[in-house]
Amino acid sequence: MSDVDGYFMPRADQVALVALLDEVPALVEDLTIAITRQDRLSGGGPKTRNGSDEQPLPLSVEAMEAHDILHDTLAGWVTLVCEQRHYPHPRNDTLTLARWLKTHIIALALTEGAEESHDEIRHAIRQARRATDRPRERERLVDPVQIYEAGTALLNATEIAKIAATMGEDYQGLNLKRVLRLRNANHIEPVLQTADGLDLYRIADVLTAHLTYPTRKRKAA
Repeated sequence: MSDVDGYFMPRADQVALVALLDEVPALVEDLTIAITRQDRLSGGGPKTRNGSDEQPLPLSVEAMEAHDILHDTLAGWVTLVCEQRHYPHPRNDTLTLARWLKTHIIALALTEGAEESHDEIRHAIRQARRATDRPRERERLVDPVQIYEAGTALLNATEIAKIAATMGEDYQGLNLKRVLRLRNANHIEPVLQTADGLDLYRIADVLTAHLTYPTRKRKAA
């Protein structure tokens, strides 16, 4: 039920939720690092099954799942506000969703059901924090299907190209140059830039664009 001021979320929870949403940009960057294990990759990592020296790209399944839970939780509350209050829906990336909720915190508080939003978002953020702080967790290699389904995960162009090389014939042409060409043609756009200037893209956006915009075949001489 709403309180005496008509809010479904108490003012104290509004303030606390804004503080939580302020943490999302840094948390998303930490999750991205954890997903690709950039903070713990070394020459002693797992070998490929064919015995070659080429290292497969180890990914953290837990970090991918935590990122998706965070994204889906934010997206669910944004959708509820937009539907009840007839607002246009913002872009569906984690950073935009967090900024939107912070900007529209009063609209969220006035939305029926919002009394549960603080606890749900806090829980999703706690899970994300735990996923970025497991230095001794054993490495796991992710199946290409899992990678595609975890489409909200953010990686740079080089990492996406490495993953695409493991995903079958349809994606064999998705190398680093192809990713950059898709970017230059405005078929994809970075969602986030790391502190060292690397552009990060949603995996699903790049995979979809690669299939939607086929490469031009050179004409025979």
